[in-house]
Amino acid sequence: MYKKYLVTINKAENLTAVEFLCSFLNEQENPHVTLLHICRRDSNDMGYELMSMWENPDDRIRGRLTEKARKAIDRSLRLLESKRISIDRIVTKIVAEQFGIVHDILQEGTGGVYDAIVLGKRAAYALQWLVERPADEIAQSIIKDRKLKTPLWICPKTERDRRNVLIGVDGSDNALRAVDHVGYILSHQEQHAITLIHVRTGTTASCEDIFRQAVDVLLDHGINRHRIDTVSPWGVSVAGTIENFLKHHRQAVIAVGLHGTSGGLLKSFNLAGRTTSTLIGRLEGVSIWCCP
Repeated sequence: MYKKYLVTINKAENLTAVEFLCSFLNEQENPHVTLLHICRRDSNDMGYELMSMWENPDDRIRGRLTEKARKAIDRSLRLLESKRISIDRIVTKIVAEQFGIVHDILQEGTGGVYDAIVLGKRAAYALQWLVERPADEIAQSIIKDRKLKTPLWICPKTERDRRNVLIGVDGSDNALRAVDHVGYILSHQEQHAITLIHVRTGTTASCEDIFRQAVDVLLDHGINRHRIDTVSPWGVSVAGTIENFLKHHRQAVIAVGLHGTSGGLLKSFNLAGRTTSTLIGRLEGVSIWCCP
């Protein structure tokens, strides 16, 4: 069964989400891709853009097509077609911002039964607004009423020499869901190996059971055992240790659970704190898969 991705697009020159999808997947993958362009309401020329219609619009495009969106769509389609993704599996949605760009993306992502929401760097910075203002009414409504159940991929500019996936595991059910997600996505992506990392921050407790559970999940997805590796470095900081590992081994992806055994790996990563944009900047070229 083919996989479904919701991919955000903004400017034609900043399509990091589309570029990541194209560079990460092999040509045997033929997913269903929905391109989502949101016309921001704080744009000075939003009124003009919403009135600007592309001549002879494509039947697959839902919504008013602005000039800015047209350029982004044109380039996105060229990139996707270069990966031999069937044109009949690509749908484009153009919508005006209604409840805030983050809310609008998550609303579409929850309602569309997608396997992942793929955000470019611009959308990732918007995500910072969500997690840094938990008392905000809109953010609270997203967290409480529209619980994120779809894995969220945050994709900066792709570095083409990067490949493979690193998964943070800590023995929690949520970390196993991250493992399950990676196993599902990589079941037919044999060009990528998988490394399970458990950072020991104090105790010397055995991590054999943690690794055994995670490996079993990957094997259930048909991942060959030779594609799986495990590492258990010691470090003062989970985030710092994983960042250092990524610098030396150059994986394309770090996958983490949203909630771990002690507040979650995301908390250790400071993705739910005030240093979100700094962290994403430090992890240059690495995509972060956040699995609820």
